[in-house]
Amino acid sequence: MSISRHELGFVLLTVTALPAIAQSSRREFRPEFDLYISYDERTRFVFKNTFDDGPAEGYAQGTTSASIEIALRPVFRRALRQNPNVFRDRYLTFRTGYEYSAGSNQGTSTGENRIIAEVNTRYPLPLGIVLRDRNRGDFRFRHGQPFSTRYRNRLWVEHDLEIAGKVAATPYVYDEITYDGRFGAWSSNRVAMGVELPVSKFVIEPYLLRQHNTRSSPTWVNALGLKISLFL
Repeated sequence: MSISRHELGFVLLTVTALPAIAQSSRREFRPEFDLYISYDERTRFVFKNTFDDGPAEGYAQGTTSASIEIALRPVFRRALRQNPNVFRDRYLTFRTGYEYSAGSNQGTSTGENRIIAEVNTRYPLPLGIVLRDRNRGDFRFRHGQPFSTRYRNRLWVEHDLEIAGKVAATPYVYDEITYDGRFGAWSSNRVAMGVELPVSKFVIEPYLLRQHNTRSSPTWVNALGLKISLFL
């Protein structure tokens, strides 16, 4: 496989995207399994299951969700690529559903029900780079606490690496900021880098993530993630 200097530059960008690791932080491993079931070419059902596990005794958190995703007829499309996730070529998609999160930290249990709503857009850029923008709203029902909302915006940059005309890997970097309605402030920022590896109907996605949250303790989280997605 030959990689152009533009592709090499993108890979180097992903390597240098994350900040230096701070000492006052929590380390986590985040396995995730997602299932995508297509109803037709514009509609699919999405089921997500994640688990966050840190080395500190007594800390764990899991999240499960079910949603429906609808793609609008594209205003423009890139050439279709050989990839299990055909929604990658949609210009504009909407997703809404239900999510439940539960966890424990040093003997304190938490639980939260959420209604989620997302709008995702994709913008092809020069040199084969794609910019993705996700706007997500969470309507949160936390056990023992008042109703609240949260807004999250994520900017994602990716670039396909191809072999014989087929996508072999898609490295990416993203930055996501969060506005928490409980505090009336931008409370969290997370930066991540990873790569998507399509294998038949699966996409395997290892990634590194660093998060800074001014409203939590510790304020820094460093995570190693492994997401496996199945597309049916």
